[in-house]
Amino acid sequence: MDPMNQMPMMPGFGQQEQGTNLLSILINLAFGFVIGLMIFFGPKDVIEYGSKLAGELIKLTGYGQQMAAFGFATTAAPFIILAPIAGMVIKEISSVRSLKGFAYFTIAVLIGVAASYFSQGYFQSVI
Repeated sequence: MDPMNQMPMMPGFGQQEQGTNLLSILINLAFGFVIGLMIFFGPKDVIEYGSKLAGELIKLTGYGQQMAAFGFATTAAPFIILAPIAGMVIKEISSVRSLKGFAYFTIAVLIGVAASYFSQGYFQSVI
């Protein structure tokens, strides 16, 4: 007989609490915001603007000249920024395990879409 099966489970011992934290909410808000921008302006314009922002961020890091020497900065800039964000969003979506977690995810995404709707005027001039 296994002695571990007879021991009562203490809270926090051997279990990880599943729940929504601030980082998850912020990622879901950003996801909803970007999805809202894609709905209102179209995916092509949003990805082009994101590529331009990614290129500027790469230049700020100091690696822009090295990457430009190989022609890498212009072609890979969107993927350097979008791949980690997409990975975090997929991780957040896959971590929804309960009705409460789904409600938090849905509410955060809807608030992000609403924020993109109300900021359309600003992004119209930028994008």
